[in-house]
Amino acid sequence: AGVGTVNCQFGAGPYEKFILRPFASDEYSIESLQFPNVYLRVDGGWVTSFQGSGSGIVNGQFGAGPYERFVIRQEADGQYSIQSAQFPQAYLRMDGSNVQSFSGSGAGTVNAQYGVGPWEKFKITVL
Repeated sequence: AGVGTVNCQFGAGPYEKFILRPFASDEYSIESLQFPNVYLRVDGGWVTSFQGSGSGIVNGQFGAGPYERFVIRQEADGQYSIQSAQFPQAYLRMDGSNVQSFSGSGAGTVNAQYGVGPWEKFKITVL
């Protein structure tokens, strides 16, 4: 079922850094650098059509199983989409439209979306 909160932050601190762990073929798990062996998890079982505010559940999971595997695709504009391998219709979505400054507990919404639009695209920086 996963636990914890995944949301947005203004700027990138230690909680906003991840390790991409390769799996078979083009799949990756996204591990927290701050919390070793805690992985990003998407339950997109009921992501069946576009919803303006997104749907599904995004949280954390100790260890990586099928809900913690993703396909990372470079889009035509050079940004990346993050597709659930378990639920291929579900893409990671981040709504940071109300994130104007640092908030200790984070803000905004991270969930899933059916297909790729502007809130389902990310910049990935290698450190």
